[in-house]
Amino acid sequence: MKGTVLISGGGTGGHIMPGIALYEEFKSQGYNPILLVGTNDVKFSSLNTIENLYTYNAPTMWKNIFNLPAFTVRFVSALLWTMRFITKNNVKAVIGMGGYVSAPSLVGALLKKIPLYLCEQNVVPGMVTNIFAKRAKALFTTFEATADYLDVGIARSIIHTGNPVRKQVLKQVNKDAALKRFNMMHCKKVILVIGGSQGALKLNELMYDMLTQYPENFTDTGIIWSTGTYSYEQFKEKLQNVTHRASIFLAPYILDVENSYAACDIAISRAGAGVLMELAAWGIPSVLIPYPYAAKDHQKKNAMEFVKTGAAEMIENADATAQKVAPMLFDLLDNETLLARMSAKARSLAKITAAQDTVNFIVKDCDLKK
Repeated sequence: MKGTVLISGGGTGGHIMPGIALYEEFKSQGYNPILLVGTNDVKFSSLNTIENLYTYNAPTMWKNIFNLPAFTVRFVSALLWTMRFITKNNVKAVIGMGGYVSAPSLVGALLKKIPLYLCEQNVVPGMVTNIFAKRAKALFTTFEATADYLDVGIARSIIHTGNPVRKQVLKQVNKDAALKRFNMMHCKKVILVIGGSQGALKLNELMYDMLTQYPENFTDTGIIWSTGTYSYEQFKEKLQNVTHRASIFLAPYILDVENSYAACDIAISRAGAGVLMELAAWGIPSVLIPYPYAAKDHQKKNAMEFVKTGAAEMIENADATAQKVAPMLFDLLDNETLLARMSAKARSLAKITAAQDTVNFIVKDCDLKK
């Protein structure tokens, strides 16, 4: 019987972007998927391209016992809405991308007795994965090491497909054209600074300190710098009042991300699974500074998978000062052989067919009709 799939997730770009990638792949194969995110997630500009986009008032996890009544009311409301939505739209399967936003829709799938599937982006599985893994028909993982954090009984449902990546990210771009896009044709090296969907004040401060403390070292160097929305105006003003030698492209968020990947020689980044697998797809060496407050320290464990392979260097957030990071960065940029080796190692971690492999499995497993 003809039906559709509901892709549910939210909270951060790390949950939303792979959901968009699956949505794109279902569409390209002729299916009619639906993407469901939380009300607060509509700020993500990448959602502007989604035709079948819905939002619901799913609650975030409560940390204070006094918030339990409000959490319960919102959860039940979101659950009832989802169950009606599943019936009205003839949903045949629900895919949870992680984040608390996906929980009501996954419970709805169980109550409606339709198949549910999970995508886990990080090495350490999140709470939603831990809760629903035993009821999922398949758990698609980004990292093989995720299996070490789950019960042995769940192993049969784990499929290591990698993290789905949006088609725009995988779009091949000529490096010269990308450098021209950022007015960096004259630059000998280009550094990409990305703090994730929420931005990263620590990375912004680090980059600013390196620029002002080591100005000579940035001669003929380009910096494509994504500050995040909250810090953009602050650092735009600060850069206007200092002397530096770099060519800087500053933006709160880089929309044509494929050009930034094509142009850069190295990235300074947090260690969310989404950005890591995008860097891997482009074979970009990186200096990773994991967000120290990520649940179960998952960003550090993500980063370690890249460090062990030789694709990245890692430095702890507390140690990420200009005095410690700058020498590491300049040594890497001056070593073409090492950069090439790191690039090859990064590519070895890439799973560029992740979206296609995930969709193909689900289509066959639940006999989805076009």
